[in-house]
Amino acid sequence: MKGKKILKDPIEYYEKVNLGNFVKTLIIVLMLVFGVIGLAGWYSVSPLFGIVMAFSGVFIISVLYTIFGRLTISTTSKELIVAFRFFNKRFFLCDINSCEQTMTNVRKYYGVGIRYGVDGSLAYSTSFGSAVKITKTGEKPFVFSTKHPETVCQILSTKNR
Repeated sequence: MKGKKILKDPIEYYEKVNLGNFVKTLIIVLMLVFGVIGLAGWYSVSPLFGIVMAFSGVFIISVLYTIFGRLTISTTSKELIVAFRFFNKRFFLCDINSCEQTMTNVRKYYGVGIRYGVDGSLAYSTSFGSAVKITKTGEKPFVFSTKHPETVCQILSTKNR
């Protein structure tokens, strides 16, 4: 039908989870390292090599930060959406079997971003700390960072009844 808008379910819960301070510090250090490598290349190899090294490293880190720098969590009356910009996971609330509070750490996920854990779970993490683990029948667990794990689990458990 021309001219008619399709109404979507209104968002009932919304949260933005930014990168943790440790990860932000690591990014700054990496950018400084690329700057030093570029400066060393400027004097030892050629100015062009130094510029290319410095800008390519900073560009790659900036793109990764733009994509994975913020995780958004939203729920509607029917689904849970967890997204890093272009990469999102959608779950129908009726399909979620369990929700539990957990912690993400380096030993389990080896970093931040979209990761597979040593237990086979998929994680969308922005920092090492509080998170939520959800499970669906026949699938591996999905873990995502959140500042309010108890609130998210409460919302998911009440919607799943």
